[in-house]
Amino acid sequence: MAFAGASLVANGMLCASTKSAVDSGADSGYHMLVVEGYSRTKETTPNGKWIGSRPFIVGGRRWTIDYSPNGDNSEDEEFISVLLVLDDDIKQSVKVQYVLSFIDQPELRVPKHIRQSEPVCFYKQCDVHGQFRFMKRESHFGDLLLSKEGADITFEVGGDKFAAHRCVLAARSAVFKAQLSGAKDKSSVVKISDIKADVFAGLLTFIYTDAVPEFVDMEADDDDDEVIYATRLLQFLEAAERYDLQRLKSICEEKLAGFICAKTVADIIVVAEQRQCCGLKKACLEFIKADPSLHAAFAAGGLGQITGTRSPSLLKRLLSKFGLLKL
Repeated sequence: MAFAGASLVANGMLCASTKSAVDSGADSGYHMLVVEGYSRTKETTPNGKWIGSRPFIVGGRRWTIDYSPNGDNSEDEEFISVLLVLDDDIKQSVKVQYVLSFIDQPELRVPKHIRQSEPVCFYKQCDVHGQFRFMKRESHFGDLLLSKEGADITFEVGGDKFAAHRCVLAARSAVFKAQLSGAKDKSSVVKISDIKADVFAGLLTFIYTDAVPEFVDMEADDDDDEVIYATRLLQFLEAAERYDLQRLKSICEEKLAGFICAKTVADIIVVAEQRQCCGLKKACLEFIKADPSLHAAFAAGGLGQITGTRSPSLLKRLLSKFGLLKL
């Protein structure tokens, strides 16, 4: 089955895309509709309202997909509705057989989420066929990643391999889109360096599910936990910046602000400066200024307690810039 493009829905609307339709060049094809932050889309799209996909061409005809997270009418408000729409002006009817598939976490991959039609006819432009009660709203859009179904790219990170889908990565990350634009071989393997395998796995999970790793929402019980969590969050923040995932970056920034302590402030402020996290950098500076002993240590040039920071020279320049250290 030929690929006929992908659409990304975020913040309750279709993300900007080219006006030209993606042509599968075949009589059989599939289009992927990716919903980022389903719960937020559900809140901003009321019952009876639709979000249309970008156009795509299969069988020489132009189509779109209409998606309603709260159903078509009051009787269907507990359901997600999905319709196939003919977006072509035709003179003769077109007979079509379609399949609507919801792909989520493995435990939710049950037959009721895969709907195959009998052959149906479209008679004119804007004719629709589909499922007004495609699935109950308690299900959520999520993990295509674990199934590996339809994966067309493999990443090798620190000896581990991760199968993924070009269209999903390109829809969520402009960096991935640029990197994968020239990789046409479906068996191609892309090697990723300077990032840990578990961090990359968490990054992919966020891209597919809009969910952050479990530890991000955990609370530290002591200073040791703060160091461990801060280190992990810094790794995710840098990965988010690297692949232009601004929401993940913001989440990491917000959480890191709560883990600032004497043992973590040096590393956090260095990364905040490098990654242009102004709010986080300000929080670190305020912490240093408010801690007399730490401020005195910096001001006296006593950096012994933080010599393990990843960039002592940058730290010194930064503290000097804000009058917290004399070079």
